[in-house]
Amino acid sequence: MLPVGEIIKKWITRPMIRASLFSLTFLLCSLPLQAREPVHVGVYDYQPFYQAIGEGHAGPIPDLVALLNTEQQEFEFELTPTTSRRRYQDFADGKFDMIFFESKAWGWQDYPLQASEPVFHGGEVWVALVEPGRDQSFFTDMTDKTLLGVLGYHYGFANFNSDPDYLRQNYDMHLVDNQNKIIELLLQDRADMGLIAYSYLNNYLHHHPEVRPQLIVSNFFDQEYRHGALLRQGIKLDLARLNALFERLKASGQLDKIWQKHHLVHLGAPRQ
Repeated sequence: MLPVGEIIKKWITRPMIRASLFSLTFLLCSLPLQAREPVHVGVYDYQPFYQAIGEGHAGPIPDLVALLNTEQQEFEFELTPTTSRRRYQDFADGKFDMIFFESKAWGWQDYPLQASEPVFHGGEVWVALVEPGRDQSFFTDMTDKTLLGVLGYHYGFANFNSDPDYLRQNYDMHLVDNQNKIIELLLQDRADMGLIAYSYLNNYLHHHPEVRPQLIVSNFFDQEYRHGALLRQGIKLDLARLNALFERLKASGQLDKIWQKHHLVHLGAPRQ
C-alpha cells in the first residue's frame, strides 16, 4: 500500500483535479477585498490643525486621519471640506460624521454628537503689540479697546457666542478670516489685542522667530480645552472603538510625533 502522502500527491496531480484547484485559486484571488466603511471627517481652515493648500492638505488633522487608516482595516477616514460657519449645516445635511479639535460648547449642544477622549490640550491667549509701559494688566480691561478674532470661532470671554453682530456691538471685536491675519494687523498697530490659539502662536513663532520680541502674550487663557473628536451618534464606528484607536496611538507615541512635527505644545502656562 502507498503511503498517504503519495496517494494525495497522485490525486492532486490528476489533470481534472489540478484544473479545479487552479480555478478555485483564481476565483478566490479575484474576489474583491471587503470595502472599508467610510467615515467622513469635516475639516475647515483652522490653523495649525488644518489648512487646505491647493489640491492638498496640511496640518495635524490629515496626519491623524492617515494614522487612523493605517491602524485598522474596517473604516476609511476621509477628509470632507467645510467652513467654520457652514460646518453645522453640513453636519445636519449628513456631509460628514466626525470633526476633530472641537468642543460641544462651540455651538454643537443640540446636535447628535458625542465627544471622544481628549488627545490634545490647548487654549487661547490674548496677544498685543509690545509698547512702553504695556504689561499683563493691559489684558484685564477691554474698555475702549479694539479686539480681533476669527469669523466663526467661539470665545470664552463672550460666553461662546460667535455671532459677528453681537461681538462687534458688545466688545468692538472685529472678525477676520484666520489667525495669521490677527498677527498681521497687530504688527501693523491696527487693533489693540487679539485672541490666538496658543498652539497656533507657538507654531507661528517657530517659523517667524523675529516676531517674538514684538508681541506680548497674556499669561492666562481666555479658554482652555481638551480636544479629541466629535462623533455622530448611531454610525457603525462607535465611540468605544474610536477611543480605543486613540489610546493605541497615544501608547505607541505616534500622537506625540504629530505634535512635535507641527511644533505644537500641550497646555501649560503661556510662555513669554
